[in-house]
Amino acid sequence: MRILICNDDGHFSPGLAALEHAAATISNDVWTVAPEVKRSSMGHSISLHAPFTLTRLSDKRYSCSGTPADCAIAAMAWLFAGSEKPALVLSGINDGRNIGEDIAYSGTMSIAREASFWGIPALAFSSPNNTNFKAPGMMSWLSGLLQNLVRNMAAWHRPDEWLSINLSATVPTSLQHAAPGRAKISGSVTAEVVDANTTVLRYLKGRKGEQVPGDEASLVDAGCATVYRLCWNGYSRIDDSLLNDINSINSINSINSINSINLKDAA
Repeated sequence: MRILICNDDGHFSPGLAALEHAAATISNDVWTVAPEVKRSSMGHSISLHAPFTLTRLSDKRYSCSGTPADCAIAAMAWLFAGSEKPALVLSGINDGRNIGEDIAYSGTMSIAREASFWGIPALAFSSPNNTNFKAPGMMSWLSGLLQNLVRNMAAWHRPDEWLSINLSATVPTSLQHAAPGRAKISGSVTAEVVDANTTVLRYLKGRKGEQVPGDEASLVDAGCATVYRLCWNGYSRIDDSLLNDINSINSINSINSINSINLKDAA
């Protein structure tokens, strides 16, 4: 099977190498497109109004000057144009947990989300900062996890969705159901320069949010790996009564506005 791997930490991150190693136990058709420098916390931004560059580093391995989402798009729209698309997209392994509101900020999530736009199953992997992927048993455990997920892809893949997996820093461990929880990162800023017209701000690191039983932060802290399914186009309707009220008020205002204009014209 053809597998595409992208990340947001850059081309030479240990997590990317670990994911490539695990993917190689499944397929010999593994492609990597990763940012040329670290591009974390860029969300799903794309270089819509500027060119970006792909650089071939070796067979099936490219660096990209653009965003994490650009990496996935460049592969789909350029590298695989007119040829077989990947059967699976792997994102990560991110250097740091992706929990709570990170779902919106994370470049790792944007890659998996982008894959869902193309109808391709995707797994987004994250791990606690500075995880030692060379620790005894880590690679065999990770490879086994990926093999099982691929073997059971039909059971977890749904259109417009992907899986977010937060690994544990130590193995062996169990994979547990989780909820995203709340863990707002960088909720405060500090001023580095303040003058009459300009203020230079920098985010203060740290998170705001309390763990609750069953959320991913509590489970990862307890030594578990976590998984849940995400859907990019989830939505809900507003109440019909509210919609009717808005339309009724707008209709009355429009009639009054027209009548006012007609009166002015008549005068």
